[in-house]
Amino acid sequence: MEAIFQPHSVAVYGASRDPSKLGHVLLRNLLEGGFGGQVTAVNPGLGTVLGLPTVPRLSAPADLALVSVPAPAAEAAIADAARAGCRAAIVLASGFGETGPEGKAAEQRLAAIARGAGMRLVGPNCMGVVSRLDGGWLNGSYFWRLPELAGGVSMVSQSGAFGGMFFAEARRRQLGVARFLSVGNCADVTEADALEWLAGDPVTTVVGVFAEAFSDGRRFVEAANRCPQPVVVLKAGKGAAGARAAASHTGSLAGSHGAVRAALRRAGAVEAQTSIEFFDALQALAAQPPAPPSLAILTISGGPSVLAADAAERVGLALPAPAEATVRRLRELTPSFAATGNPIDLTPQCPISSFGPAVQAVFDDAAFGGVVVINCGLDAAAFGEAVAAAHRRTGKPVIAFCLEVPAVEAALARAGIPLLPGPERAVTAFAALVGR
Repeated sequence: MEAIFQPHSVAVYGASRDPSKLGHVLLRNLLEGGFGGQVTAVNPGLGTVLGLPTVPRLSAPADLALVSVPAPAAEAAIADAARAGCRAAIVLASGFGETGPEGKAAEQRLAAIARGAGMRLVGPNCMGVVSRLDGGWLNGSYFWRLPELAGGVSMVSQSGAFGGMFFAEARRRQLGVARFLSVGNCADVTEADALEWLAGDPVTTVVGVFAEAFSDGRRFVEAANRCPQPVVVLKAGKGAAGARAAASHTGSLAGSHGAVRAALRRAGAVEAQTSIEFFDALQALAAQPPAPPSLAILTISGGPSVLAADAAERVGLALPAPAEATVRRLRELTPSFAATGNPIDLTPQCPISSFGPAVQAVFDDAAFGGVVVINCGLDAAAFGEAVAAAHRRTGKPVIAFCLEVPAVEAALARAGIPLLPGPERAVTAFAALVGR
């Protein structure tokens, strides 16, 4: 697995001079991503491709072989990589188990060749690997846009296209990326293999998994249970129509979703119900520590805070009442009509000078493990700065929903507080911090 995520040498089968060919895209991505190891272009009779001399076959082993050839030629490429002593190979071609019995048999032959040589095999029918390196990226994939930020978010996906969604959301949300692996049909390397390796990866702080079906459900649950980092799972194929689509996409057989849900809960993984929830959870977990399931909703906006309270009840988060000392302090600082229960509504009429001590009183209350902050329309920088200061001082996790308050948003963003576009989404993202 080390050779997949951190190779020192890479061979590209199917390297092409034609920019419209995926083999050309793959080699170009590898060279432009900043990979500093040895690269070998394998394609008989081409001379040079992108400045590299091509070879008809490998004469020395590479850590990783990237195979971008049509499905009928993939077996010969894997046999050549195995003969040369490559440690791992990724078959990016489609046309295997997802197409029916003949494709499944071809896929099994690839896996058998790899196993016989002690070589790990990723795919087929996948988009490849993207991984952080010192000073650059290993881009052994068809994705031409690399992550904008290096960070701790890693992603394992059976779907290559969902990987495109992951990279787009990472750019939009400014998430720092560590690793990405598209496992495709899982002829050999599965999502459990990837998760076991990422569990020991020092730069990975949270793992996202997109699966249409689990190749070995028991092993995945055990791997998730042992993983020290939070694991967020989005399982597709929950219903009958989705299961049929999964079968035609990766050849996966999606089992009972009730059983999957129970197993993920036992493993301590966070199960997202939608792609939006999935990326919200990754955003929250990339920025915040785990939290107890007791939440304060702190707002100057009454209506949205009620929606947040409804959402908290739906996802099983406790909204404890503040301590009597907190209530007394809030009554000293806020208008008489402020709400001092939970949600805590300071109201727009709260004096600017009171924001700091009022927010501090909420964060200092031992009843609250974390805070969801809501601000619609009161662009008082002092409010945002008070939340940021209390967050830094107490270390309590915070998720925020703000609307048309750029000064407040800027203060929260500087403090690394995730901003979600709705009160319910802020609460659901907070639930990911407590494993809900």
